Amino acid sequence: MFSLLETTIRPLQLNSKVLEVAYELYLEAPQASHPGINLQELSRRTGASLMECRNAIVEANQVGRFPNCSLYTT
Repeated sequence: MFSLLETTIRPLQLNSKVLEVAYELYLEAPQASHPGINLQELSRRTGASLMECRNAIVEANQVGRFPNCSLYTT
């Protein structure tokens, strides 16, 4: 029961600002087999740390968002 509740609530806890900008970057990326999101650019645009950005995308991926996405820094 707890795991069901956790899976239902978890997406609501994701950082919406980071994910909104990440989605823009995801759409701008060349649509290769693994479109990449630049964590430094995401951090610059949102003011969140690199780790916060990475964690938000990883958590979103676990609930089905950003499929086949790669993360990188320059």
